[in-house]
Amino acid sequence: MKIKSFAMITSIIAVILNLFALYMVFFYAPIEIQMGAAQKIFYYHVPSAISSYIMLFVSFLFSIIFLVTKNELADLWAYAGAEVGLVFILCVLISGPIWGRSAWGKWWVWEPRLTTFLILFLMYFSYILLRTFSSEEMKSKRISAILSIIAFLDVPIVNRAIALWGSVVHPKKVALEKEMWQTFIVSFLAVLFLAFSFLLWRVYIGIYKERKNE
Repeated sequence: MKIKSFAMITSIIAVILNLFALYMVFFYAPIEIQMGAAQKIFYYHVPSAISSYIMLFVSFLFSIIFLVTKNELADLWAYAGAEVGLVFILCVLISGPIWGRSAWGKWWVWEPRLTTFLILFLMYFSYILLRTFSSEEMKSKRISAILSIIAFLDVPIVNRAIALWGSVVHPKKVALEKEMWQTFIVSFLAVLFLAFSFLLWRVYIGIYKERKNE
């Protein structure tokens, strides 16, 4: 199956890139003066957030396709995108407070970006609960697709939260040294390939289960 081959290739690339990224994070990128070593969480925190947006867009896009075409494969891609997106949302929600506690002395601040991101988590967590505990009937899938589309509308709000309402802990602009930018780019590619490998494996497993039940 082609999707399995793509999943294996992306997984291998993800492992290589992550090993390289971790080396750069700990041994190449300089320590930030104000926040110290805690700033290094940035190299996986921000890529995890961006990767979650991309995975949620996959769910959003295929949810629309499913509602229009009633194609079961589109529903599977939408479900997989939401699951993988939720995994990386959790990575952000775990790494963020750890970074915040070390850098600013607070685990959590009820500011616009954090609040809207938490809402994003709750909506997609609700999506997963709906898919997990509901039947596989077409009606349940349609409701899930609509929920995915509505939930994705929060992504641009999260992205623009700082520009619209400001932030207590998040700066509007980030100034990075050359080595930091290079490390960030490699880390972003590493996390993105990891996310796509998860997505492809999830779709492959879903197709395998459907064929096994036929």
